[in-house]
Amino acid sequence: MNAPESPALIAVGIDGSPSSAAALHEAAELARSLRTGLRVVTCWQVPQFYTADIELQDSAFKDDAQAAQDRLLDQVFPDGCPVPLERLLRRGRPGVELTEASADARMLVLGNRGHNEFVSMLLGSVSLECIAHAGVPVLTVRSDHHPSLT
Repeated sequence: MNAPESPALIAVGIDGSPSSAAALHEAAELARSLRTGLRVVTCWQVPQFYTADIELQDSAFKDDAQAAQDRLLDQVFPDGCPVPLERLLRRGRPGVELTEASADARMLVLGNRGHNEFVSMLLGSVSLECIAHAGVPVLTVRSDHHPSLT
């Protein structure tokens, strides 16, 4: 008889913002209650400039993303993450990368920066993109949901 498969992880997208700190905390609580692990995903990109004369080192942007992920994990879990933890850095548009990184997850948890509808239409919204395209449930968490993390 085969051993039972472990339950799918809870995926969470973080970027260092207060809303992503709240999402990380909530995702860990969900993972603990569901007896599963946590997949922490931080996305990074090289900014698109109008001129191609500027050559940038990709590693600087990746290093910044890694540092932001490290800081937020230390802030939210000063005594260590309470559940098994998988960490990912993904290069690309956050909506696309988070959707792909959560494809085999049980759920995707994201922070909500609280933009109004008009601003979200102008700027785009990672949450809206993930809600529209992810194959798993998407939970958005407001930073005021966990005021101690802001």
